[in-house]
Amino acid sequence: MKPGALVSLVGQNVVRSKKNFLMSGFGIIVGISTFVFFIGLGEGIKNVVLGRIFLAGQVEVVRKKFDTGLTESDSLFGIGGTRPLDAQVARELSAIEGVTGVFPKMKFAFPARGWGGKRLFGRDVWAEIIADGLEPEVVATEIEQPEQFRDWDADIACGDGAACPDGRTCQAGKCERQACTYVDPKDEEAAPATPPACPGESYCAEDTGRCETPIPVLVSNNLLELYNGSLATAMSGGAGKMPRLSKQAVIGFGLNVTFGKSFLGQSKKAKPITRRLKLVGFSDKAISVGVTLPIGYVKRLNAQFAGEEAAATYHSIILEAADQGRVPAIATKVKAMGFDLADKTERAEQAGMLINVITLVFSLISVIIVAIAAVNISHTFFMIILQRKREIGVLRAIGASRGDVRLLILGEATLIGLFGGGLGALAGWGATRAADLLGGRLPDFPYKPETFFAFPAWLWGAAVGFAVLFCVVGAFFPANAAARLQPAEALTN
Repeated sequence: MKPGALVSLVGQNVVRSKKNFLMSGFGIIVGISTFVFFIGLGEGIKNVVLGRIFLAGQVEVVRKKFDTGLTESDSLFGIGGTRPLDAQVARELSAIEGVTGVFPKMKFAFPARGWGGKRLFGRDVWAEIIADGLEPEVVATEIEQPEQFRDWDADIACGDGAACPDGRTCQAGKCERQACTYVDPKDEEAAPATPPACPGESYCAEDTGRCETPIPVLVSNNLLELYNGSLATAMSGGAGKMPRLSKQAVIGFGLNVTFGKSFLGQSKKAKPITRRLKLVGFSDKAISVGVTLPIGYVKRLNAQFAGEEAAATYHSIILEAADQGRVPAIATKVKAMGFDLADKTERAEQAGMLINVITLVFSLISVIIVAIAAVNISHTFFMIILQRKREIGVLRAIGASRGDVRLLILGEATLIGLFGGGLGALAGWGATRAADLLGGRLPDFPYKPETFFAFPAWLWGAAVGFAVLFCVVGAFFPANAAARLQPAEALTN
């Protein structure tokens, strides 16, 4: 039988028995729609959990901790322990197969406190400052103006069209700080009468008597989510309601920080100094609670207030994997080198596994529904073959082979699978839109996404492919039974 005639006959038979096929294909539609819904939900949750709360494509390396039952230490009773995380270790980690980037992180090793926020909150807020440092190029693609997140206190070249920041002048090819006269901002009588000593955003530092550029900082996207979700309410108290904040509202936010002194203690190595911080962006690589500075600032401040050893030792090193599939092998290699994984990395692996298991369970339920539908399709085709017995006998009598009869039945099953799979995928997508509309009415909560679903490109092909596969499997035995009919038997009985 020619392919064109076969396709035409398949279409005619499906149209003629459309009621029977529609009823038998209903299970396919239901099964595929649930398959699309649950896979989309699983991928959406994975995007939030592994893309925003945890960073699944990264491995954060820390020193191995020894648990004595009371405390955790880098060594066991002062003996042994893994090597400190320094520049040499960073080079060794960069040689691991599958690692595309190595990003050292360094925390403050001294006390610090900050205050500010009157423009946003109507009053100044005081708090301990938790901070770490990153190389600026690590977050260059995440913030809108990456040129603002840089180490302004490093040597800045000028000339040949390169200008200096506010408060600095070009001298011998380098941007040097201008001298200034410090005025205590708390002096309400002198401050208004004294013109600004430093131009633009720069300010006069009391300890240096020179114009300083505000230190640029980043905060985590999660921190803003946590503030809007719960901290704003908790901080309101009896002093007035704290406002909800957006990223646009807080960019440029300034904060005064005293390095070397906090509510909990003071550094014994150097006299405390006060500087200004300026928020320039948000990054998933920033510290979860606190602020992230260019690492050059942290190294200098650690050397000043905690010593040279603190300035040369990282608290962790982030390894960026070529793809998420390389993460387990990289983690195994890191542990073999005697180091450990940060809790966040461990939780990311566990969260990813849990999401995959839950998604698999719901997907299996969908497959079971489709499999039951395939059984129903098998019964439908057995019934239809019984009704068409004489027609099949005529086809065989005029020259149709057993293969032609088998292809005719399987072609009808394929067409049912295509329509059922397409309608099921469309119904599943519609159900996700309805769920998102209902979810949009929920109160705001931390990490609330714009959509709870994500649809990888392979999902649509897999949905229709599964429908076709199960329909063909369901029709396989009826097709074989029809192919075995002898023309004489079909025409006489």
